[in-house]
Amino acid sequence: MFDANFYDVLTDEEFWVSGPKRDRTDTRYGPSTPEIESEAVDAYRVFLEGAPLPGRENG
Repeated sequence: MFDANFYDVLTDEEFWVSGPKRDRTDTRYGPSTPEIESEAVDAYRVFLEGAPLPGRENG
């Protein structure tokens, strides 16, 4: 992938990760639903409601 921004150190698989966006334009191309890991669903939901991201409470 020519514009990957992350890679798996075990498999060398490259991928692109978007930062979460409150306007829900989290996907890379076109309208679709972002894939959210089960461990992050609650944090993502409260972020969409206006809370800061975990670890970013102070900026």
